[in-house]
Amino acid sequence: MPGPTGRLLRNFVGTEQDVIEAAAAPSSAATVGPDIPLAPAQAEEHVEAQLWRALGDDFVLMKDVRPPPRFAHARERMLICRLYLGLIRTINDDYGAPFVAHSDSASFRAVGIYVLFRSIMCSPVHAGTVAHALKLPRALVLHALQELIKHGYVERIGNAYRATEKVNIPDIDERMQRRIAMIVDTAQKLAQFKTSSRSETADAPLPGEP
Repeated sequence: MPGPTGRLLRNFVGTEQDVIEAAAAPSSAATVGPDIPLAPAQAEEHVEAQLWRALGDDFVLMKDVRPPPRFAHARERMLICRLYLGLIRTINDDYGAPFVAHSDSASFRAVGIYVLFRSIMCSPVHAGTVAHALKLPRALVLHALQELIKHGYVERIGNAYRATEKVNIPDIDERMQRRIAMIVDTAQKLAQFKTSSRSETADAPLPGEP
């Protein structure tokens, strides 16, 4: 595994810019501590354990797993599924019962994320716009917005909605670094799969050849 992800774990709590710069910097070796260099294979295993183990054994992929051939792009989809589920899990950990206990938590979560997204863009959003952007029924969006208001995560400004400061949960810096690290790790593995797939295609015999 390249050095950027190893350094990412070594400085797990840092600034977002540090993470971005680390992901862009080339390196041939990884470390997990001031004086503990690891071989690339060892570093990869250590990185994966650090990134995903906290979410439970279900999130730590086994290297020797061979997905069934009936699933196209199975390895890539397995990684993307793990990333998606991992991000959902971290959001549930951040905001707790309001997101987990809701009867339609996926839509409820999506509405909250979209309102936060528009609020960060300094653009409070109307319920109809949320429904159109997420392709959800307007009644469902209105219900989700009312629930988010009840729990203090969203407020109404005229006919529009925006996120409140309650989304600034404790330890947000560390939580953001964990998500960034998960995304970087997944992107690196997907890039490796793409490279190996191209190599296998290039080495394959032409039609009619033995």
